Amino acid sequence: MSLLLLTAASALAGPFVGINYGPFHESGQQPGTPIPDSQFMSDLNIMSQKFTNIKTYGDDAASRLDRVVPIAAGSFPQLKIYQGVFENSTYNSSGNTAYLDTAIKLANTYPQTVAVVVVGNECLNTDSNPNPISVTQLIADLQYVRSRLKNNGNVKVTTELGYQAAVSYGAQLEPYVDSIMVNIYPFYAPVAIGGAIQNLINAYDMFNSTFNGKQVIIGETGWPSAGANNGAAVPSVANETTYTQQTFANANKLGSTFLFSAFDEPWLSVQNSWGPNWGLWSSDGSPKFAFTAKKGGPTKLRHLKK
Repeated sequence: MSLLLLTAASALAGPFVGINYGPFHESGQQPGTPIPDSQFMSDLNIMSQKFTNIKTYGDDAASRLDRVVPIAAGSFPQLKIYQGVFENSTYNSSGNTAYLDTAIKLANTYPQTVAVVVVGNECLNTDSNPNPISVTQLIADLQYVRSRLKNNGNVKVTTELGYQAAVSYGAQLEPYVDSIMVNIYPFYAPVAIGGAIQNLINAYDMFNSTFNGKQVIIGETGWPSAGANNGAAVPSVANETTYTQQTFANANKLGSTFLFSAFDEPWLSVQNSWGPNWGLWSSDGSPKFAFTAKKGGPTKLRHLKK
């Protein structure tokens, strides 16, 4: 039997592999469900054993997502949070600024914990958002956040772009962000698992060349463990294991990368058959496959025989 040893870079030591976090993974939970502090504590404890960099998707008080950063700051000071802000045609700087203002307050209050404010995720008209905003509005929102941060540039600002949005609008957005964050999924290409990691590397290289000099971060990538086949792309625990291992192993070729996602989230069945099955951990918090992360130093992958 082999034990997979994954060595992840620290937040400040060059390229890292981080994790995307959605907390709605327990029975009956979905956006709008108030998540208790005890669950955030448990989830952060699980993720902190493997990762230093955690990216979230929102900060709304109804779901108590605004508690993630304070809890991390108090109990897991080693963690760096990429604080997500939900954006659509209602929630933006020309409409309801509540989510933007909450992210600004969190970043200003906890500048040692909030590394980046991520203004919007796939919120443009090229993405699946049913209520997209315009590029002009997104630029205004990025400027709204940056102008209100009080940390002398220590907390960075970006937005998370779908693949097509990065192709279509990346050049317009580049002057207003500290990094270009792009979601890239070989599974959706669709590419068979044998060619998936090279597909990811090729896409990263393309964007890295397009945005020469501006850091490119892969905001989401992953492989589902169950669901219908997507052409040559086959969901399975074995393929998710392979893709996860290869992402770590090729971190030096990919730059900083966030895997999607931490936990299986049953409510995501509203999307498609793959939606609930992207987690490295099952919805009950048990790992789908064994891996151990040691933080610090360059990212490496090796197997120890046991």
